[in-house]
Amino acid sequence: MSKGLKIMLFWSLGFPVILTALRITTDYFLGRDVELFSYSAVFLGTAAAGLIFAGPLNYYISKSQEE
Repeated sequence: MSKGLKIMLFWSLGFPVILTALRITTDYFLGRDVELFSYSAVFLGTAAAGLIFAGPLNYYISKSQEE
């Protein structure tokens, strides 16, 4: 698997899963209601941001450091 694909997969799938899991556990320990439907916006928003902004930006940064 190429390095660019690994970076894009992490920022579009890995990071949103980690962030959503952290928010769910934080809300659970604070005693708030945990409704999985409400966290779908968090997941989809960070996945879109990772796909559009963070993934390509980190890919170009890693490419510029190689040169």
